[in-house]
Amino acid sequence: MVRFAQAPAVAAGCRVIQVDADAASLRAGAALGIVADPAVVADQLAVAARGRAWGHRAWGDEITRARATVPAPWADARRSARTPIHPLRVCAALQPHLDRGAILVADGGEFGQWVQAGLEAETRLINGPAGSIGSAIPMAIAAKLRHPDRPVIAALGDGTFGFHAFELDTAARYRLPVVTVIGNDARWNAEHQLQIQHYGAGRTVGCELAPSRYDRLAAALGGHGEHVERADDLEPALDRALRAGIPAVVNVAIEGLPAPTYTAAPSH
Repeated sequence: MVRFAQAPAVAAGCRVIQVDADAASLRAGAALGIVADPAVVADQLAVAARGRAWGHRAWGDEITRARATVPAPWADARRSARTPIHPLRVCAALQPHLDRGAILVADGGEFGQWVQAGLEAETRLINGPAGSIGSAIPMAIAAKLRHPDRPVIAALGDGTFGFHAFELDTAARYRLPVVTVIGNDARWNAEHQLQIQHYGAGRTVGCELAPSRYDRLAAALGGHGEHVERADDLEPALDRALRAGIPAVVNVAIEGLPAPTYTAAPSH
């Protein structure tokens, strides 16, 4: 993703220090190679950094501004009462729980990208540059084991849910009350959107799914299930799921929209 620290991903004059537990993995061209546990070195760097005054904040400020920049129509979408439910309306229902300390877990797919763009969380666990789908529920289970005192909310699409749905059984057996929010548009929407781009809307194939009641699967595995078709029912359903004390699925009928893409207008 960063071209092994080569330009233009990394500035040509930047000195690179590589830390790796395997000496054979050190690359030529690094200013310094260290054979060590990267996690230990990261902790040591963090301790050392606390004792320094850092004056360079321009990049961080730029990132903060970028994260705060969203298209103007998003405000209306967050309040929309239309059906099927807009993904940003689901985000609006989730945000207060994240503001109160819930951990957000999300993986790939169109709904997953809406979630990653439309929510702010102090602690989030996402699928990373590899763009995997199907990992949200296993990651949520791990997050709950690590932070048993904090609510954990996994947000994923219906196609994604099918990869590891039965890990809800794992969560139930180990009494881990993770909450899974499924954006259900009854299709493999990421593939559907790609096919539209390449072949046109009349030539998509193999992307349809049934509007299945995944909430009932959760109940069958010993968890709690909620099914939501109206925007006004989102908040009560989420509240019940979070209070259930057992693994829960909130199955939300959403509008199958392409993932968001936008750029900030240049400032003058």
